[in-house]
Formats: sequence, structure tokens, C-alpha cells
Amino acid sequence: MAITEPTIYVPLALCVAYVAWRFFAPTFFMNRELARHARMDMQREHERARLIEALAPLEPKVGPNEIEAAIERYLDRR
Repeated sequence: MAITEPTIYVPLALCVAYVAWRFFAPTFFMNRELARHARMDMQREHERARLIEALAPLEPKVGPNEIEAAIERYLDRR
């Protein structure tokens, strides 16, 4: 049985593919999760800015801390 025999390449390729999967897959999925959380944070900050702009006329009547607390409660519920 020589190394040039084609039947050795199938298990060898499967072994190499398995090792590559075990090495690269966690990084791929971790990067995907990090990107998803970054998108969620960006969407939350965009919504926060939109709510601050919409509630700005109420700030003199209610106070800035109360508006910030209301926005936090609203965003945390979602």
C-alpha cells in the first residue's frame, strides 16, 4: 500500500476537513454572533436617538432624567 494509492486520500481528506472545521468553526460562529450583537446595539442606539429627538419638547416640563428613564424602560421592554 503506497501513499499514491487513491483510497488513502478519502479518509485523509475527511480527517483534514474535520480538523479544519474544529479549528475554524468556533471563530466563524463567534464572529457572526459578535456582528449580530453589534447590529442590535446599533439599532438600539438609533432608536434611542429617535426617541430623544421626539421627546425633546417634553424635557422642560418633565426633566431630562425622567425622559431618559422612560426611554430605558421602553427599550428594555422590547
